Amino acid sequence: MPGAIIQFDHVHKSFGQRPVLQDFSLSIEKGAFLTIIGRSGCGKTTALRLVNRLICADSGRVLVRGQDVARADPAALRRSIGYTIQNVGLFPHMTVEKNIAYVPALSKSPLWKGEQRRLRAAELLESVGLDADLAGRYPRELSGGQRQRVGIARALAAQPEILLMDEPFGAVDEITRRQLQDEILRLHQARDITILFVTHDMEEALKLGTQVLVMEQGQPAQSAPPSVIMASPATPFVAQLVRRSRDFTPRQ
Repeated sequence: MPGAIIQFDHVHKSFGQRPVLQDFSLSIEKGAFLTIIGRSGCGKTTALRLVNRLICADSGRVLVRGQDVARADPAALRRSIGYTIQNVGLFPHMTVEKNIAYVPALSKSPLWKGEQRRLRAAELLESVGLDADLAGRYPRELSGGQRQRVGIARALAAQPEILLMDEPFGAVDEITRRQLQDEILRLHQARDITILFVTHDMEEALKLGTQVLVMEQGQPAQSAPPSVIMASPATPFVAQLVRRSRDFTPRQ
């Protein structure tokens, strides 16, 4: 598909005797914000983790920038893709600045040494709505919402073209969640970045996504812009999700 930065080509993935993805095919255009929603166990997180090769497909191919990830160096692939999860995973013994600089430091980038590291970490903190003065603090000294923002800053530090987000706002309160949603929308609009965002919240999926993927039993039930999902649900399951959000205004 022209313009596709990520492609799933007839992917199958099972864990033991349990099939999770079955003949899963999907193309994601560069610059898209794809939100992924479905029941627990439908394959949302599995699809995400195939992109940066945290797990491997049993058959079929996953292509990133046209390259089969099965043939890519996994460390190099992961350093080029931002990844953030619900519980953040910050290193507790490192300051906020060192956490943000961790991935670029692995690449021994001269742009992330000394004073340059401090300045770049400060810029990233400000880009996610945090005060640069937090750079010297440790994760235990931050609120849940602040830690989540630091996790996003860390994922953006290597300037990835692709950002994978696995229910990143699920563990914060509703007010903080709305603030984080607005922040990631602003970042997506400001940067040329492709985002894959797993959620259990249909309103979150409709608010954030330029494209919404509804998954059911390891396959796409529907993949379409939010307005199309709401106006023309393709299956009874999609219609059920939409009914719960019928008064919600989706991203245009």
